[in-house]
Amino acid sequence: LDQRNLAGIGNVYKSELCFLLGATPWLPIGALPADRAAKLPALAKKLLEANRDRPVRTTTGRRGQDLFVYGRAPRPCLRCHTSVRVADQGDGSRERPTYWCPNCQTGPAPTTAPPRTTPRRTTN
Repeated sequence: LDQRNLAGIGNVYKSELCFLLGATPWLPIGALPADRAAKLPALAKKLLEANRDRPVRTTTGRRGQDLFVYGRAPRPCLRCHTSVRVADQGDGSRERPTYWCPNCQTGPAPTTAPPRTTPRRTTN
């Protein structure tokens, strides 16, 4: 999350892209299966371009349900109805809330502290 040299894709898109790829945000990119890793650049480009001129970001294509996981904890996942989880990711001033569905997304999850159930306001 250190953006001094190059800005990242952003916290919202990070959580949403991981959901769409079926991987937790804690899975190292090198551990992502090759078929899913190959989809990442095109999928990221598609989401960013689709939202370029919109005041409200959307990744679902559903009116009134704009995002699959970001900002949805502890509400149900739009796909499987399991409660969406949120936990901090990063350290110090770079800590950001990260959202995921423990059923739809495979891979490691935070183990050092219980996930938060209520998001805090942050800036991206």
